[in-house]
Amino acid sequence: MRELKTPDDILIEGRTLREILETSSPAKPAVLKGADLAGVNLKNADLTDANLWGVKMIHAALNNANLKGAYLMRANLIGTDFAGAILVDANFMDANMIGANLEGADLTNANLMGADMTVVNLSGANLRGAILKDTILKGANLTNADLNGADMTNADMKGVILKGAKMKDANLKNAAIEEVDEEESRAKEKRTSILDRFFGSGR
Repeated sequence: MRELKTPDDILIEGRTLREILETSSPAKPAVLKGADLAGVNLKNADLTDANLWGVKMIHAALNNANLKGAYLMRANLIGTDFAGAILVDANFMDANMIGANLEGADLTNANLMGADMTVVNLSGANLRGAILKDTILKGANLTNADLNGADMTNADMKGVILKGAKMKDANLKNAAIEEVDEEESRAKEKRTSILDRFFGSGR
């Protein structure tokens, strides 16, 4: 099991990440554009409206964190844990989210256009009104996910689990959907093996 870094372990332009977060506010959101936050522990952190454009945040822990309105375009989020996080209105456009855990996360109206969400765990996630246009969702676990009103135009959904998923008024134009059942996919083992094979420990 990887040891997570604390916000005190990460220096950005002479300041610790903790100092940056503690001095941020709704009027002055944190600016962490392009920062290396790999393996950081940000569980329960408040990153509302934060600028996280292009950050490297692989294998980080953001469980139950608040990233409402955060900007994560082109971020590297391989294997990051967003379980239970608030991601309402967040922008993940073109982000690399392979193997990320978004179980129970609130992604209402989030922009995930063009993001690579291969083997992502979205079980129980709220994706109402989310933009998933051109998104790669190969092998994703969408068990009990709420996709009502989501735009999945041109999405690659081969090998997805859709057991219990809600998709009322979702736009599935040109989406490639090949559903599998939970037993067949062995989603967790598959996700772990792919991450280990291609990305190792993430360090």
